[in-house]
Amino acid sequence: MGGTWTSQNKILPGAYINFLTNAPLSITPGDRGIVVLLQEMSVGNAGEIYRITATDQSEYPEGATDDDKLLVNEALKGAQTVLIYNLGQDHTSVTEALEKLRTEKFNTLCYPYDGAEYESRKQEIATWVKAMRDDEGMKIQAVLANYDGDYEGIINVTQGVKLIDGTELTPAQTTAWVAGVTAGANINQSNTGKKYVGAVDVIPRMTKSEMEEAIKAGRFIFKVDSAQNVTAVYDINSLTSITPEKGKAFTKNRVIRTLDGINNDIVEIFESNYVGKVNNNEDGRSLLRATLIEYFNELQRLNAIQNFTPEDITVSPGNDPDAVVIDCYIQPVDSVEKIYITINLS
Repeated sequence: MGGTWTSQNKILPGAYINFLTNAPLSITPGDRGIVVLLQEMSVGNAGEIYRITATDQSEYPEGATDDDKLLVNEALKGAQTVLIYNLGQDHTSVTEALEKLRTEKFNTLCYPYDGAEYESRKQEIATWVKAMRDDEGMKIQAVLANYDGDYEGIINVTQGVKLIDGTELTPAQTTAWVAGVTAGANINQSNTGKKYVGAVDVIPRMTKSEMEEAIKAGRFIFKVDSAQNVTAVYDINSLTSITPEKGKAFTKNRVIRTLDGINNDIVEIFESNYVGKVNNNEDGRSLLRATLIEYFNELQRLNAIQNFTPEDITVSPGNDPDAVVIDCYIQPVDSVEKIYITINLS
């Protein structure tokens, strides 16, 4: 179990992690690359989940059409696996989908629909993602179209693309590609300048000043060059309200991947190796600190963080006899200033 904390009042054993610009951090790079696609299907039953990869498409329901597969193929340009959640024709099943997805392992969620009739569903997804990230410790991101989420867990896509075969994808449909490359990127990789393979134009094109305004508004946009190469302009999320707790670094998806990866890794390591197995005394805390130092050294070797030294970690007793508080000071490579993270383990 995991999540964030403001006071040391947790009941369940687990890793409770706060990522603040004035707070702490944690553990080893995990596998990425899974996209959940909430999609209407022309066949199959609402509520079914189909696991599709580039090499295994056997789980498509019988009779699946090219239109059913279009966005899956776009997501697979960056992702390893796409989990299609069949919405049927009734998007009220979004609520049921989100409930079922609470126990699924994935990196990004894509809802490729836009328009007034879908706004309440986008809001529902955004609220759910925030609860999953902040309360449940499930570090995922959702990719939505034309949704100013102002949150690091929401990526806002506002342009479509034209594919080489003439197919024009709306911003809503283009969320599938963004979700794929976001899920597939490692914690030490940025998608800034990432080429959209198979795309030859952007719909609509933007001027330089329009791009600048879009970036300021937290929008994920594209540009096309004279050779018809379409690329992502800036790998950012929708966060625009910069605060002392969440500085500008939190707008960068590479930084979020680093922080999310650290969160997931420390939970895994703590629960696998320390819960109920190591004494909460000076020797036990020293062992945990040594593990964290090795982990952060590995992240530094991967160029996910920089300027790390062992002095950047302290492990102290928490308020309860079975609790510890870890203060880590780390600098993701994508940022300028160190981000301070506090980890409360109990």
